[in-house]
Formats: sequence, C-alpha cells, structure tokens
Amino acid sequence: MATANPPDFAAGAAPATRTARTRRRRTTRASVKWIDRIARNVIRIGGIGTIVAISTVFLFLVWVVWPLLRPESLSSPKLLASGPDPVLAAGLDDTLSTLWTWSGNGFVTLAAGDGSRLGEQKLFDQAPTAYSFPVRSSQALFAFADGTARFVHIAGANEYRDADAMPAELRSRATGERFLFEGKVTERVSADQFALRSVAYTADDPVTVTSGTAIRAIDLSITSNGPAFASVDDAGTLRVSHVTTSENFMTGANETSAESGFLKLDAVASRGLPRWVMLRGLGDNALAVWEDGHAVRVDARNLTHLKVAEELDLLPIAGTAAAAEAAVSAKVTAVGFLNGKNTLLVGDSAGGLHAWFRIPAPQMITGDGAHFILAHELARGSAAVTALAPSPRTRLAAVGYADGTLRVTHVTSDRIVATSDTGHGRAISTLAIAADDSQVLAWDGALDSFALDAPHPEVSVHSLFGKIFYEGYPVPAHVWQSSSGTDDFEPKFGLLPLVFGTIKATFYSMMFGMPIALMAAIYTSEFLRPEVKAAVKPTIEMMASLPSVVLGFLAALVLAPVIERCVTEVLTGIFVIPFVLVGAAQFWQFLPGGRRSSLQGSRLLLAASAIFAGVSASTFAAPLVERALFDGDVHRWLDGGSGSATGGFLLITLPVSVLLTSFAAARLEPRVLVGHGSAPLRSLLSFVAGAVAAVVLALVSASMLAAAGFDLRGLLLGTYVQRNALVVGFVMAFAIIPIIYTIAEDALSSIPENLRAGSLALGATPWQTTMRIVIPTAMSGLFSAMMIGLGRAVGETMIVLMAAGNTPVLDWNVFNGFRTLSANIAVELPEAVRGGTHYRTLFLAALALFLMTFVLNTAAELVRLRFRHRASQL
Repeated sequence: MATANPPDFAAGAAPATRTARTRRRRTTRASVKWIDRIARNVIRIGGIGTIVAISTVFLFLVWVVWPLLRPESLSSPKLLASGPDPVLAAGLDDTLSTLWTWSGNGFVTLAAGDGSRLGEQKLFDQAPTAYSFPVRSSQALFAFADGTARFVHIAGANEYRDADAMPAELRSRATGERFLFEGKVTERVSADQFALRSVAYTADDPVTVTSGTAIRAIDLSITSNGPAFASVDDAGTLRVSHVTTSENFMTGANETSAESGFLKLDAVASRGLPRWVMLRGLGDNALAVWEDGHAVRVDARNLTHLKVAEELDLLPIAGTAAAAEAAVSAKVTAVGFLNGKNTLLVGDSAGGLHAWFRIPAPQMITGDGAHFILAHELARGSAAVTALAPSPRTRLAAVGYADGTLRVTHVTSDRIVATSDTGHGRAISTLAIAADDSQVLAWDGALDSFALDAPHPEVSVHSLFGKIFYEGYPVPAHVWQSSSGTDDFEPKFGLLPLVFGTIKATFYSMMFGMPIALMAAIYTSEFLRPEVKAAVKPTIEMMASLPSVVLGFLAALVLAPVIERCVTEVLTGIFVIPFVLVGAAQFWQFLPGGRRSSLQGSRLLLAASAIFAGVSASTFAAPLVERALFDGDVHRWLDGGSGSATGGFLLITLPVSVLLTSFAAARLEPRVLVGHGSAPLRSLLSFVAGAVAAVVLALVSASMLAAAGFDLRGLLLGTYVQRNALVVGFVMAFAIIPIIYTIAEDALSSIPENLRAGSLALGATPWQTTMRIVIPTAMSGLFSAMMIGLGRAVGETMIVLMAAGNTPVLDWNVFNGFRTLSANIAVELPEAVRGGTHYRTLFLAALALFLMTFVLNTAAELVRLRFRHRASQL
C-alpha cells in the first residue's frame, strides 16, 4: 500500500500548520505581559509601602517620645530688682504678669513681670518675728513678738475693658503685648479686649497665740478643714492651732479665732530653741528642727493631748568616708516641704540635700503608727544650702547655695534637672518657682529671674524602668499611677508593671491556647476523615470572627463570676477532664473492629460525652479535693489563712509528673508488658499504672516541698480576684486558637503525600509518621503559627481591658489581675493632655510595644528560616 512521503526535515521543510502552532505556544500576548508587569509593580509598591508605613509609625512614635528625654535647661539670670532691704519672700501671680516681694522692713512691693515697679504697701507697724508663705496658697502668716499672728490674703484682680474704652494710643498694641496702665499690668488679650491685672493684699485682725511670749518659728498649712499652723515661742512651747473664721452678725465683719494645743519641748533645755517648726499638710504632725539635725515629731491629731511621736536625726552619717566626715560637722541650714507638705527637704552646710517623708509603722515603734524615713539623698552641692523653694505643681525644688549656685532638682527621680549661677558669688537667701514652672526667682542682694525649660522633669530612664521611692511607700517600687484626685499628686510612670502585665497575659493565653490549637491541627490534618474535616475546619475558623469586645464582655460578666464560685471545680477539671478523655480512648480500643467501624461517624459525639463525664466527675470530686488539699475553703487557703502548702505544689508538680511517667511508660511498656495480653490490654494497663504513678510522684514531691518550708502562695498563687489571669487565659486562648489552628493545619496539609506513603510503607504507624516525618517537615509553618498567635496575644486590648481587672501590679499570681501596655493606652490616652508628660509616656508605652513585637517577630523569622532549612534537608 502506497504511503505519503514524510516531510523532509533534513532539508528544513516543515508543515506550516505545526510551525504556526509552535510559535503561538511560545509567544506571550502583549496583554498578558502588561498584566504581569502591572502585577509585579503593584506587589513591589505594596511591599515597599508596607516597609514605609511601618517605618513611618516607628519614626512618629520616636518623634512624640523624644521630648521626654530632651535635656532641660536653666537660663542665665535676668536682673529684675535690687536694693538694700532683704527680700524674705517673692512670687508671681498665676498669669506671670505681676511680681511681688516681701522685704525685711515690712513692705510689700509690686512690680510687673519684667521688674517695672508698680508700688508698695506696708501692712504692719511692727516687724514680724516669723513668717510662712505656703506654696499654692493665697494666704501668708506672720508672727510677732507680742504673741499674736496675722493672716495676709493675697488676691489677684482682673479687669477687662473693651478696646474702645482704652486711650487711642494704646489701641495699636499687638495681641499678647504687656505694658503698664493706671498702675496695673495691662495686656491685650484679643483684637477688641484688654486685661488689667493687679495684686491686692489685706491683713486680718491679730490672732492671739501665746500670752505675750514672742513667737520664734511658725509654719502654715491649708487643710481640708481650714488653716492650721504650728509655732514655737521663746519659752520652748510648741503649739498647733486650727483656725476658724466666723461672721459677726452685729457688725458683718469676719472674726478669726484659733483652737490650740501645746507641748513643752524637753530638748530645749539641752539644745536651745529649735530653728524651724514644720506642720504637715494634713495638720496632724508637727516637727521641731534644730540646726544640729535633731528633730522632734509631735503627734497633733488630738489638740488636747499633743505628744512626742519620735525623735529623729535629719543628718545621718552615710555614704563615702569623705561624706561621713562632712556630715559629722554639718548643720541644718534650710528646711522646707515639697508641694503637698508631705515630703520634708533638709539642706545642710556641707551641701547635702535630703528628703524625708512619713510611712506606716508598727504602733509599738512610734506610738502613732507612723515613722519618718530618709527616702532620697540628692547630689551634694559645692557649698552650703542656703535656700529652698518647692514647685507649686510638681515635685521640682529649687536649691540655692552659699556660692550663688542655683539648682533645680526633681526629688522623686533623684536627679538634677538644671543648674545655673547668679554670677554674683553671694549666698542665695530667697527662692521661688513660678506657677507654671517656667521661671525661678532668686534673691542674693539682687532679684534675678531664670527661665526654666523643664517640661517633663519627672521622666528618666530610671523612673520609667527602675524602682523609685515614692512618697508614702515603705520601700522603692515599680508603680504606674498617672493621675489622682489631689493637686499635690506625685505621678508614677513606671512602665515595668505594664510590660510585665503584657508578658503575663501572653504567657497564660499561650499556655492554654497553643497546645489545644496545635493538637487540634495535627488531629485534623493527619487523623480526621476528609468529609468530617471539611465541616470541622471552617467551624473552628469561624471562631476568629467573634469580636474581641464580645469575648471580653462574656469573660467579665459571665465567665469570671462563674469561675469565682467554682474555683475548685475548675482546677479539678483541668486534670480530670483530660484523664477521662484519654481513659475513654483506651476503652475504645476494646471494641470489636466491626463495632468501631460502625461508630466512626459518632466519635465526636462520644468525645463530647466523655467531656461531659469529665465535667461531672470534676464537680463530684471538687468538694473532696477542697477538703483534702485546701482545708475546706480554697479562697481562704489562697489568702494564706490556713492549710498546708501541699495543694499548691500539687497543681504544679502533677503536670510535670504526668510528662515524666508518660515518657517512662513509653520506654518500659515494650519490655515489661510484652506477652501479657492483647495490645489494647497492655495499653490500658500502662495507662492506669502511669496515672497512679503520676499522682503518687506528684503527692510525694509536693509534700516534700511543703515540708521543706516552701509555699507557692505569694508567688504563683495568692488572693483570689474575680477578674484575673486565669479568666483572661481561657478567653484569650479562645481568641488565638483559630489563628494558630488554621496556619498550623495548612502547614501540615501541605506536606507531600509521598513522604507519608514512604514512611507507612517502611512499617511506621500513622502516629510515628506524624511525629517523626510530618511535624519536623512542617516545623517552620508550625512555628510561624505560634508566633502569629503570640503576636495576637501581645497586642490584644479589649479582652484584657474588660477581664483582667486593669490593675498594674507585678504579680505572677494566676488568680490576680494585671494591666497590659495596649489596655493602658486604650484607657488613658483619650484623657491625656496633648503634649503633656502623661501623653508622651503613653506613646513611649506604644513604642515599647512596637519594639517588643518587632524583636519577637525578627527572632521568630530567624528560627523559622532555620527550621525551613532543616526541613529542606529531609
């Protein structure tokens, strides 16, 4: 049969149709190229944009936080006034427009903020023997040689006038410009309005304090019940007086009277009269201070019975040998209270500055349940301390020295904020800080003004992350407390409790959520039938759609009260429910093969039944466990009121014992039980023996630790608080399980089937194949799943905000609350003053959270790449 000649390929001939078809297969259409190019550029732009966005967030946080760490400064002096009469006290009104000075000759001199003299006023005919000018008060108190005292009220007056009512030559003044007009400091506050400001002084009638004995020292405090003052007279009698003002119905005039209590100071006989007398802000304690550092603290809570509470040495010998030698000959040269009149500053002739405040103490030590302690020793100056002045609103203090040096220090953080010098070489005798901490006034024969730039003096690396000795605290501590109901509040910006709370929340949520998610992913991928997996996986993934605020709401209002009522049941169930589930799995093996096959579709229902049985068993066993381990009341046991520490250690040692016995059973079962019955029976015997051994080992270990004197109460266990880490761990585990589960299951399912088939073909069981082949190969994906779940837990806000108690404490107690960085930002940022210290510290918390997640993710990526490299070698 004739055939067609084949094409002559040697001659280069080829069918036209095949050549065209080949060309079409190898030529990409222009539209595809354009789409590919656009997609490539979009991906490139998206990647670069992500990097830019993250970098922008980081730079913005740094930009907001940087002013916290910017160095403070104190300018060179600006001369305001000078004269022969010494200035006893000085100050500025709240608007910083009017300056007042009280001179030794009894005159009050008023001036504009730039020193321009406005006038003077003399209120007393006789010179005062003592005086007191409390900060943040509109009153001053003067004492006299005849045993009387007079209050002086300092009141600012503001008058506003329309521009049309002002002289024509003044209407051209710029807004914000200040000038003198009609003897008042005038400022144009807007285009059509001027403000005329002045300060007025009025003196009350004399108040009789002693019967004609001169008063040598006096101190005024403004308490919640009105003015109170302490005084010492020439006879060495200390008096504490509470002042009341009433209106005379006949004349309409205000009449001032004082209720006093007195105490004869025994130390006067050997030391002479005290140089200072100081009254705490509450008026409950008075201190008489001598120049040699001796001090007597008087309990003044009961005016009818003043008593000495304790005697102190305000110049303790401590530090280096040179400092100790200087302290031996030092004298107290200046004394003053910080804002709030709770912390006493003591300056000495050696340049030292010490801060003392009151803390609670046993009644037997001081008699009034309190004790004054030395809390801060600030850097020593180059000369004797000659003047002290507290800030009216912060914990700043201005310190003047005998050589003309001026320092501004922040007492809480123990640091020098700024330093300057008058340039005259004379001792500074009077200091004052403006109401907004923007200026410092100093008198050394001339009145100088220093511009102070210290917007955030309370913040330093040590105050943010170190232990600080806060006012009223018995020891230095890490504390976050950004606000209070009092004006003399001491801000506490310790970030460590918030960082610790973030770590605690993450630890407990991962401890509960990660094992469940990973084991569920392994079971779903390797052992669950495909048709069941198709229903189970989407169901678990739908859990991620629940909003965090809903989970937090359920945790706070539903779960937390239930767990509080059933603490023992919950603790028992943590161990009993897994035991029942594993036990049910052991008995499943005894079913005949045909019966097991017919029940395969009901395995989830049977597992749910086993869980229900475990819950019932836990409920039944809980009262027995509570009586045996927790002395019949777990809440009282957690408070440390009764019972042995064995129960607490059993909670910790039992999981460890289970792991040890499981490992031992896996090694010993083939050797010990070989030939003893069927495989299911051997497995059951191994399970029962391991369970008994685990309980016995845990009990023995817990008893030995308790007998040795150890106790977990106060460490991992403690007083039960309704909203605690246990509740947060449960609920946040529910939030992170879908994320970890989905990514882990995808990683396991992506392992090629030929690896599983090869392992099974070589005789490995499905479990051995999973543990030795599948999991090591998918380890990079599993690790990524854990890290993504970790990041979800670190940044969680609403759950911890609603269910964690929101208390910033350093406590690992699983039954106590905490506060995280993210929750703290969510709570406090809306109320923080923009640009203030609190505001910027919250952004610093955000920066700390950013860096924590960045470091974690970077380390996780390095570990993931290592796992991936090892998996590629399999």
